[in-house]
Amino acid sequence: MSAPSPTPAQPAPAPAHARWRLPRWRWRDALWIALALAAVVALRNGQSSYEQRDAPLLQPAPAARAAGRNFAVEVGKLKVAQAYLLKGDFSHPEDRVLRSPGVWLSVLAKVEALERPGYLTAQIRTRDGLVYVASNKERPKLKGINLSERELAPGLAETGAWFFELPPDKLEGAHLQLYWGLLLPEGGDSLVDVDLKLDKAAADKLRADAKPVLDLRM
Repeated sequence: MSAPSPTPAQPAPAPAHARWRLPRWRWRDALWIALALAAVVALRNGQSSYEQRDAPLLQPAPAARAAGRNFAVEVGKLKVAQAYLLKGDFSHPEDRVLRSPGVWLSVLAKVEALERPGYLTAQIRTRDGLVYVASNKERPKLKGINLSERELAPGLAETGAWFFELPPDKLEGAHLQLYWGLLLPEGGDSLVDVDLKLDKAAADKLRADAKPVLDLRM
C-alpha cells in the first residue's frame, strides 16, 4: 500500500495591513496637484465675466461739451409734454395729436461728427437702471428737428432734439447716454453719460410745466 502524496504547502496569509493597503501617493504628486488646482481657481476668479467683457466703457461727460468716439454734443434745454400737436403731411394731410402712455421728454442738443459720417444714438437711463432709447425719426416726424437716425457729416454741426417716451416718475435722476452708431456699443467702446441734473425739484418743475398738448407745427 503506497503512502499518500504530501499536500502542497499553502502560502502564508498576508498581513491585514497589506491586504487593505491603497496605492501610495508620493507627497510630491499631491503637492503638484494642489498647486495646479489653486492656479485654475485663481485664473477663474481673475477673469472678467461675460457681461464685463462685452459692456461698453461708461464715460462721464459734462452737458456743455460731451465728446465720444467720433462725436461731440452740447446738451441744451429739457421739456416735458403730455402730447404733441403735429402738422399734417402728404400721408396724413390733417393735423394730428401724438400721445404717449407716459410723458414726452425732449432734449435739445447740438451734435457734430468729428471724423467720418454716421449716426449718433441717444438713450435715457433712469436711476433704477431702466433704459429708454430715443424714439425713431417718425415719432414724432419732424424733419430737421428730430435727431434720431439723422446722418451726420464731419464738420457740419446739426441742431435739433431727441424725443423720449417714459413714465413721469422716471424723470428724477435720469441721465442722457450717447454712443456712435445705431447698435449698442461693444466692449471697449465708449458710452458717454451726461448727468441731466434732474433732482427732485427739477423733475417736479418739468412735470408741473408740462403742457397737455405742445404745438410743434411749423
